Amino acid sequence: MRTKIVAIIATVATALLLAVPVAVGSEYIPESYTRSTNYYDVTGEPYLLATLVGDYEFYRGEDAVLEITLQNYGAIYRIKGDQYLNSSKENYDDEIILAATELATEIEKSCANHVDVVLFADGAPVDVLLDVREIESIKAGETGTARFPIRIEDDAPAGTYRLRMETCYDHIWNVQVSGTPDKPNINYWNTTGVQNHTIVIVVTKESDFEVTDVASDLQVGGTGFLNVTYQNTGEETATDAIARVSDMLPFNAINNQERLGTIVPGESVTAQFRVSTDRSAVPKVYSISTGIRFKDGDGDIRISDPMQIGVSVAPKVPFSEKLLTNKWWIVAAAVLLLLVFGGWRAWKRWGESGVIFLYCPTIR
Repeated sequence: MRTKIVAIIATVATALLLAVPVAVGSEYIPESYTRSTNYYDVTGEPYLLATLVGDYEFYRGEDAVLEITLQNYGAIYRIKGDQYLNSSKENYDDEIILAATELATEIEKSCANHVDVVLFADGAPVDVLLDVREIESIKAGETGTARFPIRIEDDAPAGTYRLRMETCYDHIWNVQVSGTPDKPNINYWNTTGVQNHTIVIVVTKESDFEVTDVASDLQVGGTGFLNVTYQNTGEETATDAIARVSDMLPFNAINNQERLGTIVPGESVTAQFRVSTDRSAVPKVYSISTGIRFKDGDGDIRISDPMQIGVSVAPKVPFSEKLLTNKWWIVAAAVLLLLVFGGWRAWKRWGESGVIFLYCPTIR
């Protein structure tokens, strides 16, 4: 008899499952709870499994979106009759329908409702730009998706990082019914479940560069050399590296790129650029952009982040000041010139005397 009753109720419950609204929220016990009937004790709950979809490897300074799916592996483990139906009762047919109404609601225990998904960096070099997402409900066997925009910090060390994700949700704890089949009074209360998940991401090894020294002899209206020293501060060797400086007023790079070759991590190399300066330039320190084009460990062409450097332009030195500054060199050069000229004259005279002596006729 019990088996037959359960089969009848299960059939009715299936038909009512989509028709009966399931109320959810924080823990809630209605006043009428003690005045209603509990036909079934149902055991079940949601179980959410988080999976990162798509790429899990990122570069320093990269903006990305973590797309995380939540699969609900929740289930109903047991259905036990708390108050068995009695076919001898006058309202037996009504109770079958009310019991089915309760069961149709209570088997939703495995559904996670009002899911709040929170992502924590937990010390990882990651900025979580939007850390809370909401999913209305995730039924058993279905999935929900949460998307978190993130940014990898510019100075993030390469490595594997574990982000913590917490899901907080409501689910039905118990259901009782009263009333009539036409107007059932569904009494329920919810409880809150919390699960923690781990999301693994990787900050990839790469070549990074910074400028460690800048030296120049540039003057207004002149041409000189700009020496820039770069250091590979990353974890990967850069090959076929080429350094470049941007053309911008008041500079005109006669050669704006310099081949650097292979740069291993920690190594510093210096590029020398020949640069001319406009005559209208003001003597001061100018900011210009430089960068390095290179191949990474996979042979892909990469371009470093732009680096700003300060280039000092000195005032043009007047010709008179140059003479004054170099006067001792000028005097020395003049003395040397006089000595050479005097020596040349003496040598010439000596040569002329020797020729006359050699070819002078003998006096007898």
